[in-house]
Amino acid sequence: MAAGSLSKWDASAAIRHCSIQPWTGVVWRCHTRKYAGDDATGSLGTTGRFNRGTDTFAAHESWPALYTSLAMHVALGERLRHTTRESLKTLANQRLSQLQVNLQAVLNLCAPGGCTDIDVAGVDVNSLCQPMDYEKTHQIAEIARVTVEALLVPSCTKFPEGNLIVFPDCLRSGSRLIVEETLDPDLFIDWDSV
Repeated sequence: MAAGSLSKWDASAAIRHCSIQPWTGVVWRCHTRKYAGDDATGSLGTTGRFNRGTDTFAAHESWPALYTSLAMHVALGERLRHTTRESLKTLANQRLSQLQVNLQAVLNLCAPGGCTDIDVAGVDVNSLCQPMDYEKTHQIAEIARVTVEALLVPSCTKFPEGNLIVFPDCLRSGSRLIVEETLDPDLFIDWDSV
C-alpha cells in the first residue's frame, strides 16, 4: 500500500477472510511484578500495538489488552524489543507468568503456513512492527473486539511462535485465563559498568 493511502484501507474488509476459532493452550507473559499474570490494568494507561491507553486516548476510546506469547523466549524477546533507555531499570522487576488459556473466539491473523507472516489484506508483518505506528493495528483490534476475545498474530521478534493478544473485557462466559506458574528472573544489568 502506498504511503498516505491508509485512509482508503478498510480494516473490516482486510480481516474478513481470517478465521475465527476456539483456542486452547499455554501462553507466556513478561510483565512488571506490580501486576498479576492475568491483569491487563497496566495496558489501560499505556498505548500498545493492539490497545489504546489513556496516555494517548480518552478513557472512552481506550481498551485493555493482555499481551501474551506462545513460548517463553518470545515473551522475553517482546519485552526486550520494548525496552528503552528510560525503562532499562524496570528489567530488574520483570516477572514471567505462564497461563493456561481457553478461549472460544480468536481471530487468527497468521498466514496459513504458520505464525511468521500475517494473512491480512493490505498488511505485512513489517508494517505491523513499525515502532509507534499503531494506526492499522488499532483499526484491526477495534473492529475485531466486537466479535472476538483475542487475536493470534505473528511476533515482531520474528520467532516462529506467535503472540496471543487477549482482550479481557471481551471474554465470553466459559472462557478462562488461569495463571499456572510465575518466575521472577534476575534481569538486572549494571549499565554503568558496561
